[in-house]
Amino acid sequence: MVRVLLSGLLIVAAITLSLPTRAAQVPALDISSLDHRLLRDPVEFCRQQQPPESPLFLPPPSCRFAPLRDADINQGISDARYWLRFRLVNDGNNDRSWVIQHETSYLDNLVVHYRDSDGDWQRRRLSDRQPFASRQVDFGKLSFRHTTPAGGATTVYLQLYFDRADALSLNFHLHDSESFREAVQSTYLVYGGYYGALLVFIAMAVIGALVLRRASPLFYALFLCATAFKWSLFNGVGFQYLWPSSVFIQNEGFHIAFLLFVASALQFSRVFLKTRDYLPGTDRAITLFQGVVAVGIALRILGFYEPVLHLAFAALALLALLLPVAGWRAWRKGLQYARWYTLAWIVYSAGLLLSLASAYTELLPGGMQALSYLQVASLFEVLLLMVAMAERVLSLERDRREAVVLANQDTLTQLGNRRFLQVQYEQFKERFARNRVPVFLIMIDLDYFKQVNDRYGHEAGDVVLKHMADLLRQHSRHEDVCVRYGGEEFAILLQAVNVDAARDVAERIRTAFAGTPTTYEGENIDHTLSAGIAPVISGDGMLSVREMMARADAALYESKASGRNRTVVHLVQSETAEGFTNSPVPGRGYE
Repeated sequence: MVRVLLSGLLIVAAITLSLPTRAAQVPALDISSLDHRLLRDPVEFCRQQQPPESPLFLPPPSCRFAPLRDADINQGISDARYWLRFRLVNDGNNDRSWVIQHETSYLDNLVVHYRDSDGDWQRRRLSDRQPFASRQVDFGKLSFRHTTPAGGATTVYLQLYFDRADALSLNFHLHDSESFREAVQSTYLVYGGYYGALLVFIAMAVIGALVLRRASPLFYALFLCATAFKWSLFNGVGFQYLWPSSVFIQNEGFHIAFLLFVASALQFSRVFLKTRDYLPGTDRAITLFQGVVAVGIALRILGFYEPVLHLAFAALALLALLLPVAGWRAWRKGLQYARWYTLAWIVYSAGLLLSLASAYTELLPGGMQALSYLQVASLFEVLLLMVAMAERVLSLERDRREAVVLANQDTLTQLGNRRFLQVQYEQFKERFARNRVPVFLIMIDLDYFKQVNDRYGHEAGDVVLKHMADLLRQHSRHEDVCVRYGGEEFAILLQAVNVDAARDVAERIRTAFAGTPTTYEGENIDHTLSAGIAPVISGDGMLSVREMMARADAALYESKASGRNRTVVHLVQSETAEGFTNSPVPGRGYE
């Protein structure tokens, strides 16, 4: 017991004897007109590799101080303890209230040793391993506030360190209290805009997933959620507003957030770029990558720290290299919307690699300002990815329309087909309801077409069919529907003021076809056609598709039976309560 007491007295004596000498050597900063500045030369720093063996307030004599310059700010992954020292001198006539703020939100410990000119040494420990409510300053990054009296000075020693090795920065901001208040207001205004934009994009992505019933918008929303989680940790707003009592999330959440970000980015990319179809090798690599990330998350939850730290940094670096290349390759494969995806990841990856270099190494000067660029770049990335998503939706809509066109189109003549005629008939019903103009169906059959195939060959027959299709397009209006009904049969669905106007259309086509032989391999092929017309919608009623075709076929049959190369109109002789009769009625021919 006596030995312990003697040791304590010796320690106190050592402290007492050493303090004035150390204080006299501390470099001074004038704060009489302070607004804001970074702590740099003449501020001094030293590195204390091992934890102190005694409860001394100040660093041991073996800690050699040197001027703090930009090149000294980034210390990489470190478990050492660092000291900064300086004197704040207030030569003004008013007290000066000031705030020291560290630039990151994930610093484990900041111990502030301070003494005014006429006071005793005091000590305050700030830590993100305590609930947020314990902080002296209500801000997401560790901050310390003090007031230096007029004509006085405050000597400050800052000790900062991690409980377990992490990316350490010596970057501190020194603010006048009013300047700090304005800076905090501006910072949270920016954060509000940033997170507000993310929430809007998340909502749009979720709505898009529900409306389009596609997976890519949903995975995009999950990616945005992971982005928001990661930055809420970096900015300190998560600890301040969302989980102020959860020290675990604040301290153990960073590497999990990194890995969740990587996993969600990979899954979104797989679906968005269709890697399974277009880039199978990349798809297999992404699947393996996701498996490694999942193992890393599990290890971190189980308590493993250092292996997961290095895995998280490596995963982010690999992500920054992989995804721009994958996007570029998908673009080269024909996915046009992948160009925006590629540009988005080029912008983001540049900032990500710069930030990783700042955090993981001592190569870059100036602290973690790269994180600010990265957060701006992440917003540009989100915007560009949204553009890519929009272009993909438009691409899907174009593909759908092309598929519909192909499903309703005759491949030889590029006219509509039988299915297209049936679909358009419903449109004509709606059109008639608006303008009350009667609708007619003209059925056309090429005369003796089998003889053309037998004499000139099927290729010549195809040329004749294309010639017929060209004539239909030339002698019809944009709103008319021209189709190849099958074989050598064609049809026109049109509105005309009366049956004579419909007949005139058919006659123009018939005479043009008979008067313009088809040229094939230097030889002219003469040909004619027969046409039948049926009124299908009028003020008297409307026919079903089956009835419409039956009546037009009946008129066409009579045209061919009466000598071909003529037009026959189907005339209704009796009506039912629905309007038209349900059975074919003999027509009258016009030569």
